[in-house]
Amino acid sequence: MVLPYIPEHLFELNSNLFPQFDGEVIIIDNLFKNYSYILDVCTNMPVEIWKSSPTSRNFKDYFDCRPIIDNHCPDKKMLDKRLSTFRSLISNFFKTTKKLDIDKWFVFNYFKHLKKDIPNNIQLHPHYDHYFNVITYIDPFENGGTAIYENQNIDLKEEENVLYDISKLKIKKIIPSKPNRCIIFPGNLLHGGYIKNHNVYHYNWRINLVNFILEK
Repeated sequence: MVLPYIPEHLFELNSNLFPQFDGEVIIIDNLFKNYSYILDVCTNMPVEIWKSSPTSRNFKDYFDCRPIIDNHCPDKKMLDKRLSTFRSLISNFFKTTKKLDIDKWFVFNYFKHLKKDIPNNIQLHPHYDHYFNVITYIDPFENGGTAIYENQNIDLKEEENVLYDISKLKIKKIIPSKPNRCIIFPGNLLHGGYIKNHNVYHYNWRINLVNFILEK
């Protein structure tokens, strides 16, 4: 199905946002005005392989993909409004005066199991990221969310296997996924996708929109 759209119109923010903050994570429900159409676009999008190597389990045990909407010709006014909203939220809640650089494009993480009955100690690979992470849950299944772990040294082997045994890690909190919910947190927190019922994502795709916000 062909679904035409203008990116900044498609990803227009709702006018009334009510962020909550627990000291580490900002949570914003109902982020996008056009969530239903975003879901339509995302469920009709080709998805390119991501995090792979010659010995990777990607496309063998699971699909891990990353399509990108480039946003070639953004509506300048709407782009500025969207990006300034994220800058204001981060500045206000995290009390930072640093200048923040946010990319204009839209990057997605798509994940789907090729096997069934994966045990719950196996989760998406915990890792560290850039200055701030902005994750918006797109799929409608409310199945897990994002786990924040106690920080520790960890070998990053996502290119080999994006699945990881978390038995020896301590979970500080799980931010539950909810359609059109956005979470913002510092990337220096050890974190990773958390799946409550792996079989849900054997039959369906786990879809997140991700942005990394860097210091200029």
